[in-house]
Amino acid sequence: MASKQGRGVASDASDASDAHEREGARRLLTRREFVGVAAATVAVAGCAPFAASSVAPHPTASAFKLTAPAVVSCDATVPADLASAVIATLGGHGGVEVAYALSSPVPPADFFLTFGAPLKGYATSATIGQSAWALATHLRVPVEEVSHAQAQGLLSGAIGDWSAVGAPYSLPVQVFALAGLPAPTGVALAKSTRKLPTFGALLDALSATPGSLAALPADAFDWSLHHVGVDGVFPAQGRGDVAKSALGGLALRLCASDALAKRGCDPAKVGAAAHTALAGAAPTLDMIAVGDIMLGRGVLNQMLARNDFSFPYRGVHDELAQGDLRVANLECMVTDLVAPPSDPSTFTFICPSKGIDGLTYAGFDIVTLANNHANGEGQTVFADQRRLLTNAGILHCGGGESLAEATMPAIKTAKGMRVAILSYDNIMPQGPFATESSWGLAPINVETLPADLAAARRQADLVIPYFHWGIEYTKDPTTYQQGVARAAIDAGADMVLGNHPHWTQAIERYNGKLIIYSMGNFVFDQDWSEETLEGMLLHLYWRAGKLVSVRFRPTKDHNRCQPTIMSPAEAVGDFERMWSGSDMLASGLHGAG
Repeated sequence: MASKQGRGVASDASDASDAHEREGARRLLTRREFVGVAAATVAVAGCAPFAASSVAPHPTASAFKLTAPAVVSCDATVPADLASAVIATLGGHGGVEVAYALSSPVPPADFFLTFGAPLKGYATSATIGQSAWALATHLRVPVEEVSHAQAQGLLSGAIGDWSAVGAPYSLPVQVFALAGLPAPTGVALAKSTRKLPTFGALLDALSATPGSLAALPADAFDWSLHHVGVDGVFPAQGRGDVAKSALGGLALRLCASDALAKRGCDPAKVGAAAHTALAGAAPTLDMIAVGDIMLGRGVLNQMLARNDFSFPYRGVHDELAQGDLRVANLECMVTDLVAPPSDPSTFTFICPSKGIDGLTYAGFDIVTLANNHANGEGQTVFADQRRLLTNAGILHCGGGESLAEATMPAIKTAKGMRVAILSYDNIMPQGPFATESSWGLAPINVETLPADLAAARRQADLVIPYFHWGIEYTKDPTTYQQGVARAAIDAGADMVLGNHPHWTQAIERYNGKLIIYSMGNFVFDQDWSEETLEGMLLHLYWRAGKLVSVRFRPTKDHNRCQPTIMSPAEAVGDFERMWSGSDMLASGLHGAG
């Protein structure tokens, strides 16, 4: 099928602009403390295979001190983001006061960073950190995890098709590698392995090649790659005991120039704090996002029949418990002030206050309210719903007594990161939209959106708008959806979430950021079609403000209300809708509207 053969995500960028973006990602910034030194790009060059450092001449007995700023270079084996972070830790250690990046190897740098072997003139080196090996594949490879033996077979060429390790269809394996990086311990790479000169070129090749595979340092991971675990360990996502990773890790070395070594420089002391810059030292936030939760009508009947308001979530409770922060769209009214309608076809979705117990059982931290079914019973009922959520410790956004309140973010701290969720609706609600002086829901307004996002940014590390938009029962985003999503990214959003179509829709990469157009139904009673029964639960892995990995977990509703995780074979249709919609956007087309 076409969607299994395309690029990883939809993008309107040309090959030239994509290459420019990748090249921009490889630039290093100078250390902030070094006033007056301009930012400089890092020269990338090939290097020899990994080797132990040689012994340097004995340093002088006097304590080493470098009065001038230290100049640091690196080779292509070190990802640019990591090099920048490491360089920022070098000042104040081992006699070095300030360090900055070198734009070229001439004049020679004082220090040299590598995951490979030291260059000539840098015989003295020290291991200053470890980055675990992680398996990266094309985003659409439908395999979650392999054994160590299977990983060795895939990388060596002994296993040539992903179907041999669980993919529900045939997909040939193509192995890639970065020139200069050693292979993981015990692995001999396939003879057909294609080696690329830079991380940017490698990530591009992985994203463009169906069935691609490479072993990368966890620090090099990008969300546009799919992370395949090995024996339950996912280093780039911070899952499993990374210290026991079967693939092991790579040593990051700081090499001192021979001139500095003769003066007594000890690179181990200079890099004493560098390990804090590596992925293994930073907490990873697993944020779970799902689509629509509707607790009225048929869903309510199922809960009442069992006297169990936790029933909808029992099939995914353990999956939800894996997350550090959980976000959903609450598309109903939860209140005891109005009786639920008896009409089985009603569009007025009301659930008694005990519905809050189920949300609490599921562990939801934030729910969005800006949707077309959240405020149809009037101001008092809407206020009661928000009161019930607040009393249960569930944050909410998207509605209020005024537009200012409706556009306020819900902010939750998890794993040391402050996450701001904002909620906006473009579908005519059953109640009113908010104005400056009246209650209601927050409407989508691209003119005021930048100010909202900027205000949220002043309070949070991550800023994510969740939009209610699009056309029901379609897989293809409209031009309006794309325009709003891109405007949000341009205004500073870290990513975009969306829902309302009741189907899983496309995803898109725009300016390096992820756009999710629709996750489909999560808890709903729309059991008349496969498309409305299925949805997508997302694990979004954030580290140091960067989205480093995404895990797609397709769900299917049973008993008119109860989502469960689907296997790769069961989820082919759900993924097909997501990928075919993504391919359509990449081709420059859109859905109607």
